[in-house]
Amino acid sequence: MRCTDSLLKSLAVVMVAGLLATTAMARPPNGYDDFEIPILVPDQPADPVPEKGLKSLTDEQWGRQEVSRVLRTFAYGGQATDAQIRMWADMTPKAAIAQMLTFAPVNLQLSPQGVNDPSTQYCDSLEKLQEFWGSDDPQNPMRVANRPWYQTLDEEEESVNPVSLFLTWSRLAHTPGCNTFVHKLAFYITNYHASIHIQNSGPTLIRSYYDDVVQALAAGADFVDLMTLAASHGALARAYGHMDNFFDENGEYQGTDDFAREYFQLLFAIKGTSENVDYHENVTIEHNAWLLTGMALDALPNAWGSSRRTDWLVAPIVFTNHIDPAGRPVWNQAAHYQGRSGTSSCLEILRAMICGRNAREKLIDLGRVAGAHPESMANTPLKIIEFFADDKLTEEKKTALQNAWAGVDFDLLRFLRAYAISTAFHSPDTLKFNSAFDRNLLIHNANQLSAEEAYAEIFAAGPTIRMYEQGALVFAPIRDVFGGQTGTDAANDRYVFKKAWDANVLDPEFLGKTRESYRLVDEGRVKVWRKDWGSVIPADNRGEYVVSAVGKWLWERFLNDGGRNYDVIAQAQVNALLATGFDFGAVADESNMEAVYSSAEIGSGELAELSNSLAAMTMDFRTTDANERVGMAINFITALPYSFASTGQTQGKP
Repeated sequence: MRCTDSLLKSLAVVMVAGLLATTAMARPPNGYDDFEIPILVPDQPADPVPEKGLKSLTDEQWGRQEVSRVLRTFAYGGQATDAQIRMWADMTPKAAIAQMLTFAPVNLQLSPQGVNDPSTQYCDSLEKLQEFWGSDDPQNPMRVANRPWYQTLDEEEESVNPVSLFLTWSRLAHTPGCNTFVHKLAFYITNYHASIHIQNSGPTLIRSYYDDVVQALAAGADFVDLMTLAASHGALARAYGHMDNFFDENGEYQGTDDFAREYFQLLFAIKGTSENVDYHENVTIEHNAWLLTGMALDALPNAWGSSRRTDWLVAPIVFTNHIDPAGRPVWNQAAHYQGRSGTSSCLEILRAMICGRNAREKLIDLGRVAGAHPESMANTPLKIIEFFADDKLTEEKKTALQNAWAGVDFDLLRFLRAYAISTAFHSPDTLKFNSAFDRNLLIHNANQLSAEEAYAEIFAAGPTIRMYEQGALVFAPIRDVFGGQTGTDAANDRYVFKKAWDANVLDPEFLGKTRESYRLVDEGRVKVWRKDWGSVIPADNRGEYVVSAVGKWLWERFLNDGGRNYDVIAQAQVNALLATGFDFGAVADESNMEAVYSSAEIGSGELAELSNSLAAMTMDFRTTDANERVGMAINFITALPYSFASTGQTQGKP
């Protein structure tokens, strides 16, 4: 067993231990009323980028670096070619952003590697990707040895395997063709905004929640639609426990008010500070707890092939009285609040009457009221942008964001597009620390050169283990319902930095691996993947790859700072690694490789001559050696502090 296989097995044991809790069913004694569940049809997003509140960059301020900053911030860097980035840089900001940021599951401009990738037909579903990547389908591009790691069922344990879900999401975030922007937004919603933990919901329910969010975004759902989806989802009902809330035969409420409070605080950023405390606690929250009744989940025996009964709970919730596939009576209509003593079944919440025949209908009604609440209108846009782009929002920026949010009618796509091309985002005082998710996926996407590489790699080359070792695991947020690791968390944790440093410095194959043998069929022909940096790094007009030019290109690809931090020390080190495979100190004095040289020393005299001679050398990417040396240079570049944070700095063309 490979060391990474052993680590994944250990991770599986830890996670499965938290998934064994049993669940109960609410069983009200009477009532049966079939009706059709109302289908929420989300609004289609409007095309224009709103101007209110946010000022757009001019055509002159928009250039290659601004395009790359958008991709790094909103799409884990994407996998666009240099030519595509230049095309976007030559467009107007509004025209470019309409192509760059979309909610379609596939965006081949963002990742042209996926043109012939059969996995792209499943980009909107983790469930379908697991089924495909774990199968023997002749079109499956996954190396045969790794396919069992993506299967939903752990056949040895006869239960759903949570580790396969972690691996699938991490791979999806760098799968050729799949739209990394829509998946970063879905990741935010399910792991930070309307967050739950896999130990509380179970792997298949949280997977269903994530897939439903992606598909709702692709269908044009707005922010309120998404929060209504979350609030009425089986994953949250199980995680928070309100799947057991009901009114008994005496008309008395039985259940928890946990989600009744978090519905406002987490989903709509309403903390009740602008409300009368007594009213908020004893009317709004109390009545919302009554609303969240009749939300029991159906059970599907042997779902996913699992023998574990807790794996049998499925979404969506069926809000009628019915018999579920396991033969159990589910009294969701009877369990729901019916009104008292012949009164209306409407409930007063947030000083509005919220009506509907069941929890789903009432949540649809409540969503628009909660979304329009002054606290939500003020706090929601800040919460979103603090996740994506700026840990140091000024009061001026906050006001601009609030005004922009007020002008888009809950349209997330218009809001994020407007912000992505705004002077607020690209200003020098914008600062965003990278979480372990962001940093590792940015590095991985920049390092992946082909569709073949995406599936031929060994696990050690993928980002899942590195993120886990650095305190970040998808669907397992460190604050449970209050969200996953932030960039600030990572920046303030010396152990996160140490693990990231160790991955770069101590693992010789971290980014330097250039060859891998694999099979697509058991006992079939061995295929060989080889790294070819020459396929993407531009040659000069003589067709040569000069070390200094290669170094600058790599610096921009992985750090995108316009060369502001590419000083003489960094240049000397990168050029030495590219030219020789050794660091600058070893090249300068083999007998004293621990020597430290200042900028002044490298910038003059013999050391300057040495650095310049290294910079002038050429590379031959037909050789394994040259590709390995690029990996060494990337290891150095991505271990620097600049890969742990990003800043704005508009400079425009070219």
